[in-house]
Amino acid sequence: MRKRQKEEILISFFKEKQKYERLAQYIVRLIKDDPASPKESLHTIIYRIKGENRLIEKIDEENKKAGPDAESITRNNFQKKIGDLLGIRLVCLRLSDINSVKAYLELLADEKILRFVGKPDHKRSFILPVDPGDTIPEGLDLWYSGYSSIHFKVELGQESDASDELKGLQTELQLRTIFEEAWGEIDHKYRYVLSRRGIMLPEHIHTGFYSLSAYLQAVSLQAEHLCRHAEAHRFKIDRKAKRTIVARGKPVQSTIPTAFSALLEKKIGFMPTLRTLTYILKRLDESGYAEQQPHVAFQKILTEGRLQEARRIFREILDREIFEDDTKRNVDVINAINYALSDEVQGKRVAKEGLRSVLKWKKERPAN
Repeated sequence: MRKRQKEEILISFFKEKQKYERLAQYIVRLIKDDPASPKESLHTIIYRIKGENRLIEKIDEENKKAGPDAESITRNNFQKKIGDLLGIRLVCLRLSDINSVKAYLELLADEKILRFVGKPDHKRSFILPVDPGDTIPEGLDLWYSGYSSIHFKVELGQESDASDELKGLQTELQLRTIFEEAWGEIDHKYRYVLSRRGIMLPEHIHTGFYSLSAYLQAVSLQAEHLCRHAEAHRFKIDRKAKRTIVARGKPVQSTIPTAFSALLEKKIGFMPTLRTLTYILKRLDESGYAEQQPHVAFQKILTEGRLQEARRIFREILDREIFEDDTKRNVDVINAINYALSDEVQGKRVAKEGLRSVLKWKKERPAN
């Protein structure tokens, strides 16, 4: 690439960099603030914006890979051609957590809050012919095949409440376990960066890093195995653990109970999204109503008196009616349910102050 072309791309990149910073903050906050997100499945969320030197290297690599007859990457198209200018890493503790987070991202896409750009890219660094629930046998053949993660190229969807300047920018969501994260960070600093600079490392160092990746995959499988046994033991001694909606990696049962969804729609005047319904069922379950039918528990919790009190607090704090804003009504439902559960368990005074605190925080939170 010529010097002038590099300068034009970098100047354009510098002008757009703050937008990517705001996009990262928006997506991280979206996931952290969403009551329905699988926070129990997420250990860490971090992000990075590609450095200028690496950006130029990546463009050179892509241009060479595409061949002389392909469209070159320029200042006018580099944001579309280089889909990982912003990378957001979602780090999970367990292998099964990956499925939970993936299912959540798919629900965001169904609601048009996110939009997938192409299919997820399943990158595997090691292939082990073992189910995550099985014990690792001795002498298992471990085959290394490259970098590891599940990568999603995404944009904000039309139902996102972000500013228009952030819509249309691509980001890469990288989903991985904490063990894969550890290997990736070590490999990047001590092998990948040196190799990219042209420093020739002895073959035994490359082989050692490949072996380390395989060991960590074996560790992650064994960790999943132990976690499942620990959960099974907990469920045995928890007589109330008759779960109706929990299957790791799946947001809900194949269907939402009809009586529950019909009662909810009648009570609030609309049908919430699948993500919201999942959250409500989960909250009822966590609050000790697992043995009751969901519609029976819901009718007991969200009484007309509690709903009217929630309406009054919404008007007091936000100067609007509950459920009136189509872009916020699913969150309104979640706040109303949490208020009603708090009133049931902790008392009216605590419930009122809790709802006021949440709504004040939302009102004072800076816009995107």
